[in-house]
Amino acid sequence: MQYLQNAKNNRDPQQPYAVQAAEFTEALREMLAKVAPHPPKELFQLITRLDGAKPKDKAHLISNPGIFHRMNSILHRKPGLTMGELSQALSVPLYTATRMVDSLVAAGLAERLSDPDDRRIVRVTLTDDGLRFHEAINADVTRNIQRIMACLTTEEQDILIALFRKITASLKESKI
Repeated sequence: MQYLQNAKNNRDPQQPYAVQAAEFTEALREMLAKVAPHPPKELFQLITRLDGAKPKDKAHLISNPGIFHRMNSILHRKPGLTMGELSQALSVPLYTATRMVDSLVAAGLAERLSDPDDRRIVRVTLTDDGLRFHEAINADVTRNIQRIMACLTTEEQDILIALFRKITASLKESKI
């Protein structure tokens, strides 16, 4: 509604949307920074364990720990995915998923297993250390989200969650 009113009042109808999109993006960045403001000690332990990883892989892991947490979450929910399935679930190229798994295997957080029905297929699963790492990071993120959402009423929390689900579904449909 606000967008339509602003569009009528301005010569450039995209200006209000661009401003709103920039404000929304900045608000998301601030919120995400508060969800995981300081990486928990488990992340620093992971980085230490990656000393044997290739510098390029280690740099990618350190600069984007979120994608590794996402990969851990996917493997936690669906252990034994193939590299192709994991690549698709992460929306990254196969070679990127392979390098990420290489790093986690080198750190002892994941392992590759042969498929018992077809030995040509390799499946990826988290090790016990990988499961502990996932649970530690997940607990930290959950605590931070609960702290952030405490300012909302139960009804507002329900609305926010419903909106996030709607956005997530839209993103999955549009393949953005």
